[in-house]
Amino acid sequence: MMSYGDVVAELGAGRSHLLLGNGFSIACDPIFSYPSLYAIAKKKGLNERIEKIFKKLGTNNFEGVMRLIGNLEWLADVYKLGSRAVHKEIKGDLEIVKKSLIEALADTHPAHTGRLPDEKKELCTKFLMPYHNIFTINYDLLLYWVELYALARLQGRDGFADDIDDSDADYCFFSEHLGDNKGIFFIHGALHLFCVDGEVRKHTWSKTSVPLISNIKVNLNAGQYPLFVAEGNSKQKLEQILNNGYLSYCLGKLERITNKLVVFGVSFGESDDHIADAIACGKVDTLYVGLCGGPKTANNRAIKRRLKLLEEKRKRFLDKKKRQAGLLEIKYFDATTASVWQ
Repeated sequence: MMSYGDVVAELGAGRSHLLLGNGFSIACDPIFSYPSLYAIAKKKGLNERIEKIFKKLGTNNFEGVMRLIGNLEWLADVYKLGSRAVHKEIKGDLEIVKKSLIEALADTHPAHTGRLPDEKKELCTKFLMPYHNIFTINYDLLLYWVELYALARLQGRDGFADDIDDSDADYCFFSEHLGDNKGIFFIHGALHLFCVDGEVRKHTWSKTSVPLISNIKVNLNAGQYPLFVAEGNSKQKLEQILNNGYLSYCLGKLERITNKLVVFGVSFGESDDHIADAIACGKVDTLYVGLCGGPKTANNRAIKRRLKLLEEKRKRFLDKKKRQAGLLEIKYFDATTASVWQ
């Protein structure tokens, strides 16, 4: 495998882009791993049925549990199984898992940006600097905090601005497409984003002088949940994304970028097929994918198999469009050689 230094050396003068997954956050603090979140979610009050499903599928498999419950709801409807009360319980359990993930993430999250040492933010800034557009499928605030810490250097805009009709509003709202400017995109939503009457808004400390996590917890207690794409399978995630103007724009932007895309902390599991499809049907010509551990580990072999399918889908896409150029080259690098946080 290449080292991360080799990747940066190959990026060259053209625009390059970055896609971040959960491995980015875990590299900062293991508290962001799903097993840690499950422990908190369990304390929040998962019922016995849900706990049994987690034990069967694994305590780090929130998406698998949601997918299984969602499939059960569909099957029960198709086969006319159970009473209305049973259907209600199934639907209710699915919502419990979704909400418990959000609440657990809010509870385990560092309380404010000051809890993330400047040394870590500085290293992360250097990691992010080479990229024009930065995409993330994470829900936490780490990327947002680094963005604020190094705003002048990263020059990344997220499309949110003050409400010109309400100068006293305690939020910003999504108001512009970024065009050719550098951008930061939260494809699956995030803790600091929420939706009101179809309008996507952003919590900001500068508007309220209240730490974001504190503000988020107040909203959670009031039954107001962040903009989160936490569905169990890729089709459901894509449906939720396409039903939201901001999220749809973010995913579309990933499909429109050109040149090179570096991927860090993404496993390309089935639940994120919509991300793989955006790349396969997109315009990047080189994909650099970070792997943890040896290339022959079971997890990395699975990633390579899935990316082989992505590569083949690009070929079919080009054939359908009757294009001769545009094949995708996939390269792998050792993710541990990237000094993201330390």
